[in-house]
Amino acid sequence: MAQEANLVFTPHTWTNGMGLVANAHLTAACADAPFVEFPYDPPEWTLRRRDFPMLEPFDIDLNGDIVLSDRPRLGYELNEDLLARTRIG
Repeated sequence: MAQEANLVFTPHTWTNGMGLVANAHLTAACADAPFVEFPYDPPEWTLRRRDFPMLEPFDIDLNGDIVLSDRPRLGYELNEDLLARTRIG
């Protein structure tokens, strides 16, 4: 829809790694999306803090590119042990 209106689509995600992965997949599906804006602001907002529910943080490669996983679903696994320890109720 944006492309048909000659607009640039650039998602902004200020959430955890799970939301970033979902937006990265959305962006990858759009041929004309030049970049994705996402949280990284150390020392307060690190990959570990942002992505704590995930087994591995979602990061960019040395070229500054997001590399999506070829694993099933969105390509990440939850840190079930950590989530169980932080469960309320």
